[in-house]
Amino acid sequence: MLEGAFFISAALLLYHYALYPALVIACARLVRRPLPPLPATWPRVSLVIAAYNEERVIAEKLRNTLALEYPKDRLEVIVVSDGSDDATEAIVRSLAPQGVVSLYEPQRRGKTAALNRAVKCASGDIVVFSDANNDFAPDAIRKLVRHFGDPRVGGVCGAKRIKPAAERESSVGDGLYWRYESAVKLAESRLGTITNADGEIFAMRRSLYQRVPEYIINDDAQITLDLIKQGYRARYEPEARSYEFASIHIRDDFHVKARMVAGGFQTLAENAAVLFPLRSWFAWAFFSHKTLRWLAPIFLILMFAASAALSAELLYRTALAAQLGFYGLALAGYSRIGRGTLPAATYVPFYFTTMNLAALWGLLRFLRGSQTVQWRKAQR
Repeated sequence: MLEGAFFISAALLLYHYALYPALVIACARLVRRPLPPLPATWPRVSLVIAAYNEERVIAEKLRNTLALEYPKDRLEVIVVSDGSDDATEAIVRSLAPQGVVSLYEPQRRGKTAALNRAVKCASGDIVVFSDANNDFAPDAIRKLVRHFGDPRVGGVCGAKRIKPAAERESSVGDGLYWRYESAVKLAESRLGTITNADGEIFAMRRSLYQRVPEYIINDDAQITLDLIKQGYRARYEPEARSYEFASIHIRDDFHVKARMVAGGFQTLAENAAVLFPLRSWFAWAFFSHKTLRWLAPIFLILMFAASAALSAELLYRTALAAQLGFYGLALAGYSRIGRGTLPAATYVPFYFTTMNLAALWGLLRFLRGSQTVQWRKAQR
């Protein structure tokens, strides 16, 4: 049993982190998907910005939005401010003469409720979701919208890029993670559909939006699954770029990751009929890309415990030594956080271990039912 736990855990981790990405990327290279022609008339777009106490960044976000290279008479800008008790609402209202629509409610009900309210009020054929702390490249909306010339496409996800900032503890790790995600998403898109859109930059046909229950934590995952259930695809467009800074402190990334993993297990429970058993390509891809990532800390614990229990044998003693060395480097990285830039030899183990501890904490939150739809804002 211990040997089985060790080898199954090791195999699933290897498959998730290396074999699945390599497989889908290799297969995607055999597929060519020509872009549909540019539309004769650009569709009307509603850009929805979800904001909660964003007085420090909302003015810059709206300046960036109003400068986007999209026909002004075809772009509606909506800021949905849910429970903000700072100057966010006043800043948004001051830009009403430039066409910015403010949807403000004093009660904080969570981002999902805010998005439902915003889409209900939107008038565009296409809805583009965004956050308050990111900037779009000037041509981002054009790059997203051009895919809707394909009637099979229900949504298009853009690429999230992390602005370099050596003083931010999460910058290097987030940057590496999102480059990895971009490669996998592009491959999945070429093979059919991505498994999960990113709420920072995601466009969809408004007519396909289904009201998301307010208790849902990961609204972007649920919206993606709703598109798949309706028979549509979600594409990835790496040239439609969104830029943002990473969290200043790694502890903020920890809490964000924990919340997202708690929401991930909720997504599995809510959509089990679509995701299990693994009968479709989408279900298999979701399991390989997302489910195994959320389960990774369990496999890491099992592999460590099994190798420790079987350490009398050379194979398992070697595996245990390798794991202890890796976690020792992670601990060394932790001890030096806030004291200058970490070398890759300690930063990578530290970031990997921290994010898997966060995933474990997220699983515990889900099992206890203690994760709410309200999120802890990261300091940026």
